Parts: sequence; structure tokens; C-alpha cells
Amino acid sequence: MSSSRPAMARPHDPSRLDWATLRSWTSRLLVAAGLEVAPAEVTVDNLEYAERRGFVSHGFLRLPTYVERLRAGGINGRPNLGIVNDRTALAVVDADASIGAHSAVICTDLAIEKASMSGVGVVIARNANHFGAAGYYTDRMASSGFLGIAVCNTDAVMCAPFGGRAVLGTNPISIGVPEFGSVGPHLDMATSQAAHGKLIAARDRGDEIPDGWAVDPIGNPTNDPALGLAGALLPSGGPKGFALAFMVDCLVAIGGARTSNDVSALYGDPAAPQELGHAFVAISVDSAQTAAEYASRVDALSAAVHESVTPGSSSPPMVPGEPEKQQLARPSDLVVSEPTRRALEELSVELGVPIPD
Repeated sequence: MSSSRPAMARPHDPSRLDWATLRSWTSRLLVAAGLEVAPAEVTVDNLEYAERRGFVSHGFLRLPTYVERLRAGGINGRPNLGIVNDRTALAVVDADASIGAHSAVICTDLAIEKASMSGVGVVIARNANHFGAAGYYTDRMASSGFLGIAVCNTDAVMCAPFGGRAVLGTNPISIGVPEFGSVGPHLDMATSQAAHGKLIAARDRGDEIPDGWAVDPIGNPTNDPALGLAGALLPSGGPKGFALAFMVDCLVAIGGARTSNDVSALYGDPAAPQELGHAFVAISVDSAQTAAEYASRVDALSAAVHESVTPGSSSPPMVPGEPEKQQLARPSDLVVSEPTRRALEELSVELGVPIPD
């Protein structure tokens, strides 16, 4: 008689969901809150894009806020986007308080269309809402063969160097390079030392935040994410990050968008549209050379970075975007934080959407 015991069943982990289940669940929540199917799907696609690359701060923890703003009216579930000014290589779009990912994809595709005809396409949106991970849009441009740039402003959560009061947004900047060669560098960064969502994630986990991320409401350094959220984030690189954020505001203001000091807070009144500014730039890389020649230059630059490794180092130098590619290459395993899962379940009860097993 065998002495082996039957394998024990793996304990059910309610925080663990497969991607398809989570996509379906969150899409239905958005639709139940008043969003049309196509905008809901692109929004969920943006959230999954962030999660898969390790950007939990821009992942599904944002969805309950989107739903709240949809139900309250801060996000327009049935927007009528319009082109305010249309020129050969430039357009200004009124996003009509659309959910951010929806209007941003429309603007991204318009920038690609203009760049296809003119070599460059610039689209600036006003009256917009939070658009999630900026890299989602530059990846979309890079996949079409263009160097892509995407920036946006946010509500004021970052202080100036030597200041203690929030005056600028995290104002992210993303640049994506077509993957003609082996690398396809990609930058997606907040101009603050850490993204606002990272403090939210740390607070929800009960973790401290590192030194240099934020100050409390009276301007003192803090490791408490709740105090940092009540106070202000610090700019990345001090004056350099602050200057970049300031210039992002100057850029989106060209389209008539409000600047960071004058927009509504994402976590403020959910009935108030944020009225943010977004900007998207698509640039042809073969205007002065072939795409292959351009790719060879980028590959050579990337190789120089890789070859600069210190002997014996366990962490070789990487170009922008490679850490995210490594994350994507790991086995896909999604664990939703307990606070996020609980918030989604509460929304399901309120909206009549079935909770997945």
C-alpha cells in the first residue's frame, strides 16, 4: 500500500485573478457606471498595460476612482470630442471631460495621422481627465513607426524646491522609440521623485515610503505615505524635475488647457471635471535618413550603454524601457491588493455586477 498522501488543494487566494477575468470584471464595472463599451475597454487596456509592466501605481487601483467620477459626473460617459483648431501638423482637441484614456487614444491616432502626411503631428487636448500610464500612448506611436512623445499635467501635488506647498502636478513625460532594431528605448517618468499613485499603493499596503519622496503638510520630510499625500511630493532631481514639470504646463497651455494650479484634483470633488491638458507628438524617424539607418544609430547607442558595465557588477546598465521588458518577460501572475479587491467588490454590489469567483 502506498504511503504517499494525496496532494493538498491550493488554498483559494481571493486577491489572485487571471488577466481575462479582471479585464471582463472591470470593463463591466465601467459600463455599469455609465461608460460606453469601447472607452471602457481602452481604459482597462491602459490599466493592464501599467500592471503588466510593474506600474501598480497606475494600474487597477485607479479604477474605483474612475467609477466614482463617472457616477458623479466628473467624467463624461457620453462625450462629444471636437477639434478646436486643425492645421496641417497641429490640432487642438476639446476632450469634453471624456475618460482620459479614450480621448488620449483619439489624440494619439490623430498625431500619427498628421505625422504620416507631414513628418510630424502635434495634438494638444484641453478639458481632459486623468489618462493613466503615459507610456501606453507613446508605445502606440512607436508601434506605428514614429518616435512618440506624450505629456500631461495633473492637479497640484508637488512642491517647488525649498517650498512646502503643492504648486505643480507630477506632470509625466513619456518618449517611445520605434523598435526597428533590438531595443526600442522607452521612457515613462513622473517629474516628481515618485508617482502620486506609489504613495497611495504604499499607504494601502501599510508600508513606509523612502526618504526624499514627500514632505508632510507643514513641509517636513516624511516616511508616512498618508502624511505625504496630505502634504506634497518632492520633484525628481530637485530643480531639474520641477523645471520639467513647469514646462509641461507651459506646453499644454498652448491648447488652452488649465495649468496645474488651476485644475480639479483627481481625488477631490468627483463631480468636477479635472480640465487637464494632454499633448501628443509623433515624429517620423526617416525624414533625414532611412529607418534602418536610424535604428542602427539607436542600437549602437544602446550597445555602448550595455558595454559600460563595471567588471563584476551583478546589475548591468540598461537603457530606458528595458526594466519594463524584463517585467513583461516574467511569468504573468496578477495579485490584486486587498484594498483594491475590496473596493471592486463593493462597486460590484452597488452596480449589480457579478463578483468573479
